Amino acid sequence: NAHVVLEEAPTAVSSASRPVQLMVLSAKTETALEAATANLAEFIKEHPETDLADMAFTLKEGRREFEYRRAFTCSTAADALEILESRDAKRMKTSQARSPRPRLFFVFPGQGTQQVNMGRGLYESEPVFRSEVDRCSEILKPHLGSDLREVLFPADENIEDARGRLNRTSITQPAIFVIEYALAKLWESWGVKPDAMIGHSVGEYVAACLSGVLSLEDALAVLAERGRMRRIVSARGPPP
Repeated sequence: NAHVVLEEAPTAVSSASRPVQLMVLSAKTETALEAATANLAEFIKEHPETDLADMAFTLKEGRREFEYRRAFTCSTAADALEILESRDAKRMKTSQARSPRPRLFFVFPGQGTQQVNMGRGLYESEPVFRSEVDRCSEILKPHLGSDLREVLFPADENIEDARGRLNRTSITQPAIFVIEYALAKLWESWGVKPDAMIGHSVGEYVAACLSGVLSLEDALAVLAERGRMRRIVSARGPPP
């Protein structure tokens, strides 16, 4: 005996996503890539109501990767259609995959790159980035005596105060470390794994931590003390 049990498919529900989506296409030949581009444009014309995040997910996860590739970012279906039809090279990247792939390096800068609200967009829209910033900020609380997030992402009325605090070495160095570390973790969560890492000053600590030379807790403790000592030395002036 044979039995078939049928059930209605669940209603597709799209969850909240990023305000900007990455659309990717790939094909075995240049001609096929052009055809895929035209097909996607035609689909958007016929189904403008399709959720952009769902479309981006299907293109990324539901398609195989071939040698000829094309990618662009967009925020609306109309925006995507305009890019697809214009083939604007400034907004759409087209390339041929190289084999073996080029080596990838993470390079982390040092002090002097800080600014209030750096990474705020990522903090508000990327769960991985936000989780790492929150984790580092909690570890740093007993070392700094304050919440680093209040300096990184201040309320509008506190921006000037936060800017002054961020320029203090004791805050600057932990802040740069946290943003660089969280950004690297975000790239890694997307599958972007570096072949090597290098950094300058604070960036050296980020590279060392991500490489497993230092634990996150040790790296943050050392860096917080380093920033505090440098502030003391700066305040006292050079030795006689």
